[in-house]
Amino acid sequence: MLNDQDAEQSIYSATVLVRRFVGCEISARSFVESYGNFYYYEALDGHEASSALNPAELAKLKFAVELHRRIQEEVVNALVLDSPLSAEALKAAGRLLEPDARAHAQSICADVGLDALLASMSVEQDAGRIAP
Repeated sequence: MLNDQDAEQSIYSATVLVRRFVGCEISARSFVESYGNFYYYEALDGHEASSALNPAELAKLKFAVELHRRIQEEVVNALVLDSPLSAEALKAAGRLLEPDARAHAQSICADVGLDALLASMSVEQDAGRIAP
């Protein structure tokens, strides 16, 4: 299992990164390069029992986990950074260009209450762990 403190720090850092993306502080490319497939990599979906959050930590971080599930599935997985296809073709295929991805991420963050979520997390911001 993940160490509770490390898991919370990792989730906090990724959440700050999401805030930087939705706040237009970083480009979609920088966001994806830094965020990667965070939700899957950290096994927040529970796909690896050995690294899954323990039940108490999962309950504590359930809103953050939900934020990252939605960011991963609805934004990162759908985002297209470079494509020879037209914007219309990409949209028809359910893909998102940077402006649409950012707008959708902003909507998700509003649904979840991003600022309140960050305030509720009990770790201090560690700028060294948050990639630009």
